[in-house]
Amino acid sequence: MAKGNTIRRSHKDTVFNDLFSDKRNALSLFNALNDTDYQDADSLEVITLSDAIYIHGKNDVSVLFQNQLTLWERQSTLNYNMPLRGLIYYAHNIDGILEARGMKLYGKKLVKIPAPDYYVFYNGREDAPDRQELKLSDAFLVPKEGYEWTAHMLNINRNGNQNLLQRCPALKGYVALIQYVREYQKSGDSLPEAMDKAIDRCTKEGMLKEYLLKKKAEVKLMLLTEFDEEAFAETMREEGREEGEKRLNQLYLKLVEEKRGSDLERAVRDKVFRDTLFERYDL
Repeated sequence: MAKGNTIRRSHKDTVFNDLFSDKRNALSLFNALNDTDYQDADSLEVITLSDAIYIHGKNDVSVLFQNQLTLWERQSTLNYNMPLRGLIYYAHNIDGILEARGMKLYGKKLVKIPAPDYYVFYNGREDAPDRQELKLSDAFLVPKEGYEWTAHMLNINRNGNQNLLQRCPALKGYVALIQYVREYQKSGDSLPEAMDKAIDRCTKEGMLKEYLLKKKAEVKLMLLTEFDEEAFAETMREEGREEGEKRLNQLYLKLVEEKRGSDLERAVRDKVFRDTLFERYDL
């Protein structure tokens, strides 16, 4: 990934965010995730947090429905810190809800809050299982029984979670749109060309047709945000890998110098040993 790319890191709408901030699409996804068949989209509330306050601590979509606060986050990279991030998102959402309703925590009466549910929709390029249950307790320095927060990470690439995609047309259309952009890029098209072709293909296939015809220009801008985020993550991985290799080579040379002339010199120089250092130091 070229390091000269301009990466926009502020929290902006993405296609995922925009699609599922629509109550009808949000209810469709809620039903698909929970195997329910609710029909009244107006009884669902989409929670919106201020970018000015929570720009670095907000998930993509928050839905308040059936006394549950359901948080949805789209990720193009595998990140095993999502349970902790989700807990922070939930706290920020609850804080916003309490403030909006004028509810205070300093009285004696117990304040009732919506139960949490947190889903991470992964659509990155790395292989991942259809579903992973990521638990906050895995990050505890000391094991603690009875304290748990879970991020349900669902792989929504085209071969993953087919039943979910079939039950939620908006999610299926979103997955197809992203996949088509990637396919056209891989075949040599620029990102703008790939986006145009992907949008046209989705509309011809009847996926997100009304949405894409109505908001094509906006969708292209939002796709730029999503693919910029992906490019940023890839750049960070590359820079991290380069820095890791630099650190490893320094360690490797130090060990060679320390073991020079000893029976261990050959082992230090051995590629297998060097590769083991990569794993040991997580580089």
